[in-house]
Amino acid sequence: MPIFETVALLAKGTELLAHKVTLLQAEICSLCTANKALSKRCRAKKIRICQGGVLTIEDAHDILSQTEVDKQIRHDRRSGGDIQGEGNPTVRRYGTCGETDHNLRTCQDVIIVQSLIDLQLV
Repeated sequence: MPIFETVALLAKGTELLAHKVTLLQAEICSLCTANKALSKRCRAKKIRICQGGVLTIEDAHDILSQTEVDKQIRHDRRSGGDIQGEGNPTVRRYGTCGETDHNLRTCQDVIIVQSLIDLQLV
């Protein structure tokens, strides 16, 4: 009798192992599927970045020269250029005398007036 019980326990243990192996294989299969999908997404991002191809030295020089041209066009527009409808940029003027390139501290008219006021007080 003990041999039959031992064989029955061995069969039961083998069944449990078979069920565990089946569950582990299913989990491995689902993880592999998820891993493939994730790696495909990562590769797709890299492919999208590289679709333009390799940047050659000539292309880099073209990009730099185009940037310089754009900068020159912006400068010409700001300074008046040949575009109609745009005048010279406004020049800041000091409000009291209407002259440019100075302010209240450096205005000669204010200095003269201040010195006259000082002379009248004396």
